[in-house]
Amino acid sequence: MIQAFYKITRVCLRALVIILVTQIGSEITGGDAAWAKGKQVKKIKAPKAKHRPSLSFKPDTSRRTPKYTGKVGVLALRDRRGFKFYNGSDAFFAEPTLPALNDALYLGLKGGRVFSHIVKIPVAPNDRLTRNELKSLAQKYNVDYILLSDLTIFTLLREKMVTKKKGIDFTVKVRFGLFSQLIDPKTGAVLWAEPVVREMGQLNTKKKVKAAAYGYSAVGALKAGLVDLSDSIYAIGKEVRQ
Repeated sequence: MIQAFYKITRVCLRALVIILVTQIGSEITGGDAAWAKGKQVKKIKAPKAKHRPSLSFKPDTSRRTPKYTGKVGVLALRDRRGFKFYNGSDAFFAEPTLPALNDALYLGLKGGRVFSHIVKIPVAPNDRLTRNELKSLAQKYNVDYILLSDLTIFTLLREKMVTKKKGIDFTVKVRFGLFSQLIDPKTGAVLWAEPVVREMGQLNTKKKVKAAAYGYSAVGALKAGLVDLSDSIYAIGKEVRQ
């Protein structure tokens, strides 16, 4: 009697194990199927030169009265990114990336009307900028303030959204970030400093990414980030009079 009971129990346990393994296997298969569908999304490749979008744009001009009556010198960006635009490369735009971002920074500040006068200083500063170097730059370019900016991020991101039978929907995003400091070169004092990060993107349902998609997002992120930069300097920066 006892042996018959144990035999029935072993049979039931085996059946239960078979059921569980079958369920787990079907879940794994489903995951593999979703992953396989994800593979249908083509890798993003840098477009040919004639199809690359431009990073140039016309900034919106503020009507406010400039807060700083002196002249500011805008240094070239220091590239502090952990990785480049996408897949280790910046070759996605019509212009070289850093020069284009330098132009955008200069034009964005000019349009923001925070300073009475703006001068572009075509110098990429060292990791450590001494007070003597600041004074020397200020004298050479005849400026009252210096804006030092680090490019912290300028990256293409792709995020999966919804898995479908014919592939997956995903968003194409561009994230742009700066850390800037407004410096008085005479004293070395930091008058204002703040990080700015903006992200722009759109839903993509066509499996492949066209250059126009991330080009539009890149310009949008740039414009929004530079507006935030000007607004922050205007609102939070110390009131300085000559």
